[in-house]
Amino acid sequence: MQRKLFRDAKVLSLRTGRYAQEMDVLVENGTIAAIGRNLECADAEVVECEGRYMTPSLIDAHVHMICEEMGLQCIVCGVTAVRHLSGGEGVLRYARDIRAGRRAGPYIYSSGPIVDGAGARYKSPSHVYIDGPEQAAQAVRDTVEAGYLWAKAYPSMTPEEMESFLQEAKRLNIRVSGHLSYYADPKALADLGYACCEHSSSLPKNDEDIDYLADSGMWFCPTQLVCETLPDYVWKEKPLSEAAGYEYLSEASRKYWEERNKKIIAEYKERNLKPDINVIIARGRRFMDRSDRYMAGSDAMYPGVVAGFGLHAELRKLVDLYGLAPLDALRAATMKPAECMGLSACKGQIAPGMDADLLLLERDPLEDISNLLSIHMVIQGERVYGRRQLDRMLDELKDPRREFEVFEPTFLF
Repeated sequence: MQRKLFRDAKVLSLRTGRYAQEMDVLVENGTIAAIGRNLECADAEVVECEGRYMTPSLIDAHVHMICEEMGLQCIVCGVTAVRHLSGGEGVLRYARDIRAGRRAGPYIYSSGPIVDGAGARYKSPSHVYIDGPEQAAQAVRDTVEAGYLWAKAYPSMTPEEMESFLQEAKRLNIRVSGHLSYYADPKALADLGYACCEHSSSLPKNDEDIDYLADSGMWFCPTQLVCETLPDYVWKEKPLSEAAGYEYLSEASRKYWEERNKKIIAEYKERNLKPDINVIIARGRRFMDRSDRYMAGSDAMYPGVVAGFGLHAELRKLVDLYGLAPLDALRAATMKPAECMGLSACKGQIAPGMDADLLLLERDPLEDISNLLSIHMVIQGERVYGRRQLDRMLDELKDPRREFEVFEPTFLF
């Protein structure tokens, strides 16, 4: 049995928002076995925390793991789990390798491939396109058969297709997340069990509908950072090189961003889409003022969003633009995504019986959410990444010529 004793940490309770001082945390085989003062375990490796702040490690509630380098970017930023929202066999292989200890990266909890209607304006080779209610139901069955954890919907399905999709998902006990429909009544989607609305920009335009979704128990992931890419990178022509963490992108990823961003700019200018970002924020804030079922997601690897670094930027926006206290922002990247994914029994908090997914920080994130980047150590179950190892990983990421596996076919040109 592998035992580690983390001695003398300030351990944060996300329930109370308070630290317990001078605490020891005993970890056995990647699970928290005990928390208390002056713990003893003769055969444990002792890790001196020296009074540093201990919090749960982070969960990014909205990513697309299109390539392997994203895994390292997550780990160096303290992100040890992600909610992946576009399926793919390559990602599932990567997830299995991470679990088995063969590769570094966050634990990956994956939806099936994105499912959209045949009338979608722009199409991707990695998406599934359906034509009619029966094909919609079959897409859900395919998602379940492949072993994914939930189904992902895109907005071009007709109301009849969306109803069939949601009814089949309910029959097979799999939840549906995604963009709300262009065509279906959002209240009807809530009544049919739509589990999570992704993006503030996907929320309904009128307050009554937003209130209905919030009251229905639907989850919400604002992804404010990616909502701002449209005005910033399309209309203001902001350089992609200004994105947080850009220096840790490979040449291949930078090329992917540039090429995809050209297509995005052309698409949105063709449609003359110029959303008012303040209106989008107001819709998200209305939902979050009414419901506590919200979580933080970055939407990496969308152009302008680097994995790991993007989640920290998102948390900053949730504090500055959405009015969250740092504690609530931290909850949105730990216990809340764990709850949404049905993982509350093992992830998102520090308690005996929970997975030992932890951060040791130099500074208090409850004083300033940016202090989540003052990482001294990342603990992911049995794996411990000390500051020196994290710095080596950062150096590796700075090599623009490094090679890595690609999981998303649209990454290749």
